Amino acid sequence: MRLGALLIILSQCCLLLINSLLGDIAFKLARMSMLSTSMKEATTRRYFRTEFRRPTLGWKAKSFFFVAVYLFNLCGLLGGMIYVSVRQSRGDFQCKSITVKFREDIWREATVDSNPDDKRVLVYSFFNGVYAQDGSMHDGRPVYIERRKFDGTEFDTTLPSFNPFNETVIIPAKIQYFERFRAWVFMHENILKSKRDDSDCPWLLRSETTNVYDIEEVKGPWQAWQGVIETTDVLIACNECSDEADCNLNGECNEGGSCDCNKNVEGSTFLGPRCEVVLKDNCRTIIGGESRSLFRAKSRGMWLY
Repeated sequence: MRLGALLIILSQCCLLLINSLLGDIAFKLARMSMLSTSMKEATTRRYFRTEFRRPTLGWKAKSFFFVAVYLFNLCGLLGGMIYVSVRQSRGDFQCKSITVKFREDIWREATVDSNPDDKRVLVYSFFNGVYAQDGSMHDGRPVYIERRKFDGTEFDTTLPSFNPFNETVIIPAKIQYFERFRAWVFMHENILKSKRDDSDCPWLLRSETTNVYDIEEVKGPWQAWQGVIETTDVLIACNECSDEADCNLNGECNEGGSCDCNKNVEGSTFLGPRCEVVLKDNCRTIIGGESRSLFRAKSRGMWLY
């Protein structure tokens, strides 16, 4: 059952209990002449097979018991709603890590914030890879931050104190929900649609209008900015596993819901969030282009030999 349907059922049950409790209280007040005379007559008139008699001490005890049961059920349902709402606000019901695949759309005159007059070629597929929750929320939904391609870890956004080669910080892209557009958007803080784009949401890709909390449930095509709005497709898959089949039978699903890929099995090592990439031993060394440099695979990354 989806989270939205669960919350609706819980809220309806609470309203039903509250209405029933208020009805019982109003009926008793009317019979005690606490309300209008017409209501007392309506509640004491002999329209029933059993005549209502003045309540005895035992009947009152039973009445208090039933009221206590109503209140207990009401508190239980309210507690369940609060528990679900708190976990939802923390993003516990959404996938913690996803793999995103963009189509090979190209924006040939992308605007970079560091130098708006310098136009760059933006290939959206360069941003394919793993995106993970960073613990923050935006408009009630979790924010997904791009991870490193070779090991799936966070980007280091701080410069080293000793920087002789003038290295620059790599800023990751992000995917988050914007209530103003009622859509999930892909954005990068250094890439703008134009020099005049001073919006708080400089989106580059935008989903169709939706209210879903789980990004995996987003349906339909996305809008992509390529100087003008174009239509594209975005594939999103959760990286969490429940059994070995989710790891393509190339690894084991651990207790944390992630795949531990097999290594050195029949001359092959398996990589990727779902162990979907096969690295054979005879392909661990490659030769570059004009430089003829040798590169050797090391774990999930590449280093110059």
